[in-house]
Amino acid sequence: MIFLAAIIVCFIVAILFNRGISGIEEKPFRGFPLILVAVILQMIIFTERFFYSNYRYLTPYIYILSLLILLAAMLLNLRYRGLRIALIGFLSNLTVIVANRGYMPQDINKLQAMGKFDKVDMLNKFGKYYNGTIMSQETHLNFLGDIIAPTFLRPYASVHSIGDIILVIGLCYFIFEFIHKEERQVPEDKSIKV
Repeated sequence: MIFLAAIIVCFIVAILFNRGISGIEEKPFRGFPLILVAVILQMIIFTERFFYSNYRYLTPYIYILSLLILLAAMLLNLRYRGLRIALIGFLSNLTVIVANRGYMPQDINKLQAMGKFDKVDMLNKFGKYYNGTIMSQETHLNFLGDIIAPTFLRPYASVHSIGDIILVIGLCYFIFEFIHKEERQVPEDKSIKV
């Protein structure tokens, strides 16, 4: 939630700084339908109804599929420096999620420190909850998992990975980059005046 708020703030600041969004008209962006598909897939699987359904076992597969779709959209737009930065964080998250068969290792102690007791209860009860799994010696690449707990932002933030932070930094950079209106240079009049 806090990262979404940060992106919204970046968007508002970018609009104010550039005095509008007219710069978007000059910037191509490819693969937007892919983003919509990926978001819809995640909205479906990350619900209580789906979690308690007979199709819960499909969650990690659909989740990885949605991430690969998002990856394709990012690769189509690498002309933007912000998305190249975001790609580093995205690949960091994707790597640890794939290494753990579709789940992100989450530090239980850090979740408790952030006051996420409901999530802790669900993880302790089921072992896996939505896209998270309990971090342990059996999970892989834990240093890339959800281990960063900004307690000063409690209760608005949760536990995040280093990939999350890099991803948000890149997306904020991209927002400024995408909205920024290019200054057009007026060609010099080289005609000879008599």
